Amino acid sequence: MKSLTRLSLTVFITLGISYGMFAFSPEDRFFGRVYLAGTNPPELIFTHENLYEKSGDSETLTHVYKAPDGSVATVERVLLKEGFVDRYEVDFTTSECGCLLTRKGDDMEFSFTRGEKDKRGIRDYETNLVTGPTLNAFAAKNLDRLRAGNAAELYLAAMPFQQVVKFRLTNDQASRYNRSGAVVLKMVTSNPLFRLFAEPVYLVVDEGSKRIMEIHGKSLLERVVNGKKENPVVDIYYTFPAQEAPR
Repeated sequence: MKSLTRLSLTVFITLGISYGMFAFSPEDRFFGRVYLAGTNPPELIFTHENLYEKSGDSETLTHVYKAPDGSVATVERVLLKEGFVDRYEVDFTTSECGCLLTRKGDDMEFSFTRGEKDKRGIRDYETNLVTGPTLNAFAAKNLDRLRAGNAAELYLAAMPFQQVVKFRLTNDQASRYNRSGAVVLKMVTSNPLFRLFAEPVYLVVDEGSKRIMEIHGKSLLERVVNGKKENPVVDIYYTFPAQEAPR
């Protein structure tokens, strides 16, 4: 597949995120630090930044993950038209795995590649299709009803299953990440079989701004350790800098 069709879908973690006192907007610039969970001192394995462009009724959200040495590891891009996902693609430089989603009216063309396996087809387009760069907007839009005890369903492209999968988002008041001024959202797949292989991911959302401040869980970002690829469990922390974030 072409370079911009390679997937790093952190179903959990490739997100449009920021932190501050104002309400969430996809235009917000953020800077994220991705740490390997369980390390002390915390081991930085990626940084995460975003770009936003608007032209007429179209918006392009681009998320960039970099290795600690500053080299680009993943570029994730989504094109929105009138607020809905029109095209989703990812350049994942460390893997031949790939994904491309393209809207065709009421349908969606999909293409998943994993090694020598290639899965292509057409399925119904879901209006609550969410990508990494649009997850914060989805969480912000549904935060009030989630706080009231309701669940929100969304569809994400899940590379391990080579398909678009339904997930369920709920308010987890028992989470260890809970604290004053924050709402912790738990995201799990709705498919009981897939749930055996996909552990919950926790989104820590600022109650006032509705911005995701932290993400905790297994990432589909890849890194190579001792010659082997792995999808690490991570802790991600986001800031909303007043000026350009340090490189």
